[in-house]
Amino acid sequence: MQSKQLLPLKILLFFALIIWNIGIFSPCFIAKENLFFHHLLKFIYSPVCHQKLERSFTCDHLQFMVCARCTGIYFGAMLAAGFNLLHISVIISKRFLIYSAIPLLADVIMLNLGVYQYNKFLSFVTGNLFGASVFIFIFEILKDYFLEIKKESIF
Repeated sequence: MQSKQLLPLKILLFFALIIWNIGIFSPCFIAKENLFFHHLLKFIYSPVCHQKLERSFTCDHLQFMVCARCTGIYFGAMLAAGFNLLHISVIISKRFLIYSAIPLLADVIMLNLGVYQYNKFLSFVTGNLFGASVFIFIFEILKDYFLEIKKESIF
């Protein structure tokens, strides 16, 4: 019963994340001559990421809208939202959320300490793990909230 009640929320979150990720990957879709659109999107995404060129993926010599780590975070959240539509119930504890952040934090700390050079793929993977975990954790909070509202409106 809960699954049917939550389906609109699941679909809304999944499509919102698809649209957000399409924006991130837009350099692969827009013509190189349409630089106005590219710069407009970079401006839109600038509040959520530093957008350093050397830390971002590129497609056809155009920089993605966010860095590799942020790309991983948003892509991981989108993947988790897609799996969420499959009626697979996964619950993430606060402890697991912290554990999923450890690889990302370790990557950032070791990079800033100069232990190794920046690796886009590693940043993407650690971001992906964290993004999926954060989405599942936040969805559980939203689910509880909406089910509580539904329960209160019945009485």
